[in-house]
Amino acid sequence: MLAHILPAGAIALSYLVHYAEAAPGLAPKPASSLTKRANTFVGCDGEQKTKAGKAAADMANLALHAYSEASTDNYGFKHYFKDDELDKFKLAMSTISSNNDPTNALYNFTINCNPTGNVEKSCKAGKGSYAITDGTVPKDDKDHKSIWLCPLFFTGDQTKNDLPNIKDGDKLKTWCDQKDYTFFTTAGHTLLHEITHLDAVAKKWLPDDANNKGEHGTEDFAQGSRPIFDARRLKVLVDNDPNRDDVPAPRFNAESYAGAATELWAQKFCKKEFIPPKNGYQT
Repeated sequence: MLAHILPAGAIALSYLVHYAEAAPGLAPKPASSLTKRANTFVGCDGEQKTKAGKAAADMANLALHAYSEASTDNYGFKHYFKDDELDKFKLAMSTISSNNDPTNALYNFTINCNPTGNVEKSCKAGKGSYAITDGTVPKDDKDHKSIWLCPLFFTGDQTKNDLPNIKDGDKLKTWCDQKDYTFFTTAGHTLLHEITHLDAVAKKWLPDDANNKGEHGTEDFAQGSRPIFDARRLKVLVDNDPNRDDVPAPRFNAESYAGAATELWAQKFCKKEFIPPKNGYQT
């Protein structure tokens, strides 16, 4: 399985339907940069490695605070997940944010800035993709799967922004005062989305759920011009008809995790609530 992050106007991807019981959450350790972890950069020049490293640090930052903020009373969580998925979400955020011990990493993967062959073609297909992740099952502990960062990752609107330093009041205020919610979809947001596609990562909180190839990674549900709103739309569809079997539970949708983590972070540090979008969308 290759999973994509797509730009505006891209064709929706397929999804899987799974069922699982809730699992207990684990408290995460403080987040740190991916460059300190047991993971590898491939084909990245200096600027690309800096950008990818910042995205990885922001991803861990988002996950760390999402873990602490998420609750069934918080709309940053409720916009994207069902109440009975809270434990799964918190375990996901714990897993993503806790991988900071290079001698005992919970999971290993490669960041590749130079996609080639079929992956390069996938990056360029249609209007292009921001990133592509290899969600296949690792052959062994040394088989580290890749997240390929497409050229668009380094130039596109959805990944041009990074999380602000919360100690820099002026920059934080500028970031928080943005009117367009899509401004908050940082490169770290995109990387968090992508990392949930990895089998070695997602099976930590979805151990009993796999497709017919044994892959545990999340899928992309109806990913269109604004993935974060499609994640909210998925929650609306599930709320309106809990028994429908043609859409997945939110815990199997990659953007649900990224959307919730971003919104929870912004709520905490910007001190603002986001208005629920009508019918799953916000214009």
